[in-house]
Amino acid sequence: MITCCKRIVILFSICLLFSTIGLGQSNDVDAINVLRQVVNQSKQIKTLRYHAVMNERIDGKMVEKDSYFKINMSPLKIYVSQSFLGIKIDALYVEGWNNNQLLVATVGFPWIQLSLDPRGKRVRDNHHHTIFEAGFGYFASVIDQLLREHLDKITIRYQGTAKVYNKDCLKIQIIVNHYQIVSYTVRPGETLPQIAQKRLINDYKILELNPEIDDYEDIRAGQVIKIPNLYAKMMYLFVDKDTMLPVQIELHDEKGVYAIYGYKDVIINAPFAFDEFDKSYKNYHFR
Repeated sequence: MITCCKRIVILFSICLLFSTIGLGQSNDVDAINVLRQVVNQSKQIKTLRYHAVMNERIDGKMVEKDSYFKINMSPLKIYVSQSFLGIKIDALYVEGWNNNQLLVATVGFPWIQLSLDPRGKRVRDNHHHTIFEAGFGYFASVIDQLLREHLDKITIRYQGTAKVYNKDCLKIQIIVNHYQIVSYTVRPGETLPQIAQKRLINDYKILELNPEIDDYEDIRAGQVIKIPNLYAKMMYLFVDKDTMLPVQIELHDEKGVYAIYGYKDVIINAPFAFDEFDKSYKNYHFR
C-alpha cells in the first residue's frame, strides 16, 4: 500500500513538473502580443542612449563593431562613438546642420575630420545599415510589417526565458516561411537604398546578392537584380521583460546567421543637455 501511494505521488509530481514546464515555454506567453508590445514601445521613445554590440556578416565573415549611441528622435540628432578594426571615431549628425552631412573625426592618430554623406559608400563601408537605422525603430517597423501583412505566412514561437546582458528576457522566434530571393526590375531613378526602404529590406544584402553591382548607386532603370522578398528568413528576439524592448536581435538568411545586434546599458527618454549634440561638447573629439 505504501509503495503504491509513493508511486502515485511520484507520478503526480512528474505530471505537475511537465505541466509547469509546458506553461513556462508556451501557454503563459502570447508571442504575438509580445511582438506588438515591442512595436508599440519603440514608438514611445523620444530620446535614447545605448551601447551597441553589432556582429554583421561582411564578405562571408562575421565582423564585430562596438558603438555607443545617443539619439534624439525629433528633430533627429545622432551622436555615435565607434571602435572598428582598431580605429575609434566620433560621428555627429544633426538634422539641418552641416548641410545634413555626418561629421566624422578620428580619436587619436591619425587626426582626421571629414564631413560625409551619411548614406554614402565611405560611411556605409563594412556596415549593413546607415546611422538612420540605429535604435529600435527600424526593426520595430520590420516586425510590424510581418504582423500586419504576413501573419498567416509566418510562424511565431515563444521559446522560454533567457538572460542576456544581465536582463531577464522573453525569447521569441519568427520563421518567415515564404522568405525567398526574387528578381526585381529597377525603376527609373531608383537606388538600392530607395528599393530597400520601400520594401523594408537590407540594401547591403542586395549588394551581397548582386556582386556585379559596385555600390548603392550603381544600378540603372530596367536592370534585373536579385533581392530578398522580406528582411530575414528567421529572427530571434530577446525581449526585456521590464521595457518590452529588444536586448538582442539575431537575424538569419538563406545562408545562416546574417547579423546579431545587442543593446546594452539602454536609457530611454532621459533629457539631453542643451549642447549635447554640439561638436564642442565635452569629451567629443571634433575640432
